[in-house]
Amino acid sequence: MNRYASSITLMIAVLVVAVAVPLAAASVISDDTVQSESDVAAESVAPGEQLAASVGAHNAEIEGEVSERAFGLAVANAETDEAKATLIAERVATDETRLEALETRLKELQDARDEGTISEGRYHAEVATVVAEMGSIERRAGIADSAAGSVPADVLSEQGVDTDAIESLRERAGERGGADTAETARLIVGDGVGESMSDDRRSDRGNESTASNDS
Repeated sequence: MNRYASSITLMIAVLVVAVAVPLAAASVISDDTVQSESDVAAESVAPGEQLAASVGAHNAEIEGEVSERAFGLAVANAETDEAKATLIAERVATDETRLEALETRLKELQDARDEGTISEGRYHAEVATVVAEMGSIERRAGIADSAAGSVPADVLSEQGVDTDAIESLRERAGERGGADTAETARLIVGDGVGESMSDDRRSDRGNESTASNDS
C-alpha cells in the first residue's frame, strides 16, 4: 500500500515537471503575411484568458494521466477475474456519468457563446479543459477494453461489464465533442490537447510554442 502511494506521488511530481516547460512557453505571435485561422482565433482571446485555457487544459491532462495510470495499476494488480471485472465496471460507470456531464457542459457553453453571455476567452478556456478531460476518458476506456479482453465473458456479465458500452464510451470521448469543439481547443492550446502526456505530440506542442516565440 505504501509502495503504491509512493509511486502515485512520484508520478504526480514527474508529470508536473514535464508540463512546466511547454506551459511557460505558451504564447501566440501573428505572422507578417496573411493571418492564419490560428492567428485569428488567438487574437480574439486576451493573453490572460489564453493562459487560463492552457493552465486548465494542462491541469486536466495531469489529473487524467495520474488517474489513467492508477486505474491501469489497479487492474493489473487485481488478484481475481471478479476483482478485475468489478474495477472495470466501476470505472466505466464513473466515466460514462462524467462524459455525459462534459457533453452537457459543452452544450451550455455553446449556447452561452451564441447568446453573448460569455466572453470568447472564457469559452475557449473552458472548452480546452473539457476536451482535455474527454481525452483522458477515451484512454481510460481503452485500458478498460484491453483489460476486459483478459476476463471470461461470464465473469464480465456477472459484474455488469458490457464491452459494447465500453467501446461506445471510447468512441464518444474520442470525438472530443465534435470537430468544431476539438478545433477550438487545438487552435488555442495546441495540437496535443486531449492527447496523453507521454504521446509524441506532447513534445511537438512544446516545439511549436518555441518556434512561435523565435519567429
